Amino acid sequence: MALKMSQLTHMTDTPKSTILYYIREGLLPEPKKIKPNVHLYDDDFVERIRFIKYLQTHFNASIDQIKTLLKRGDFDFSRGFEAVLETLDTLTAPATPVILSDAEVCEKLGIDAKTLERFLRMGAVFRRQGGFSEKEIEILSILLELERIDPEGTLLKTYIEHTREVARRETDLARRLLEKSGEKNDTVKTLFDATLILKPYLFNMHLVHTYQERAGEE
Repeated sequence: MALKMSQLTHMTDTPKSTILYYIREGLLPEPKKIKPNVHLYDDDFVERIRFIKYLQTHFNASIDQIKTLLKRGDFDFSRGFEAVLETLDTLTAPATPVILSDAEVCEKLGIDAKTLERFLRMGAVFRRQGGFSEKEIEILSILLELERIDPEGTLLKTYIEHTREVARRETDLARRLLEKSGEKNDTVKTLFDATLILKPYLFNMHLVHTYQERAGEE
């Protein structure tokens, strides 16, 4: 179906300036030009824009990360979310290119190598691309503050224990669902929705309700 820009912006809830930006950045192909100032777009544009916005919203993907993803030789846009599942390393790479070494992290945070190694062994923080990004610095700062108020590490150990168990169950169930699925792209999209949207919602809302219940018992 041929679409005008006004129709495309309405169907994707995306401003014209953003769509033109996507085209300039190579995230979208050039539209069909039928007159000097008249361009037509097809259904593929709608799906691509929705896909790009999903990556930005739920994976917090930057334009550069999406461009890198689309340029990968093993990425097939027609397979959409199924292809994303196979290229998660690109989307989960740190948005900031600065990667710090162990020594630089220790100096920045004022900790020794043993403390950093302890958090790594626990699975409380992870190296990415052989080092640490600003996100890991933020996480380590939180870990150090948490350790100050909870020296026994009870809360952190609980988090790690349960997240590992949830991750194992998610992975096993996802594999079984994908093996049975007749339409893998739709199945992967639903699994992403469950992991990125439903799971945080359930965790947060159960936390809120539990706090309210405990407060009411006091």
